[in-house]
Amino acid sequence: MMNNQRQSQNSQAQLKQQSQTFQQQKMVQQQQRLQENQTMMEQQFEAQKKQALQTMQQATTTIQQNAQTGSFQGLQQAQQQLSQVTQQLNQMQGIAVTQATTAQQQQLEQVQQQIEQASQTLSLIESLSTSNNSFKKG
Repeated sequence: MMNNQRQSQNSQAQLKQQSQTFQQQKMVQQQQRLQENQTMMEQQFEAQKKQALQTMQQATTTIQQNAQTGSFQGLQQAQQQLSQVTQQLNQMQGIAVTQATTAQQQQLEQVQQQIEQASQTLSLIESLSTSNNSFKKG
């Protein structure tokens, strides 16, 4: 009788240990999945960041070229590039909301506002240039 009780206690202890081991394995797998997801999101964020920076550089180059030649026709292209950057920043913000700290989100919002202001300034310069040209002709 005592032997049966001991065996029963032993098998209960083994089951408990197996259950704990299984739970630990499950937790480790969840942590690994979380880390993989985070890495993927970070890579996606970095790729979009690189793309946004390239587009901003293109817009800057376009503006500089037009400023040197005194032509404002290319400002529309620069404006389109800046609105493209704004869209890219929106996507980055979507990732940042799930990933980044509040400070990083605020920085993204500030950059986005600055780009939108630059785009509005370009639009204003373009309309002033257009009205100035029509004034010269008239």
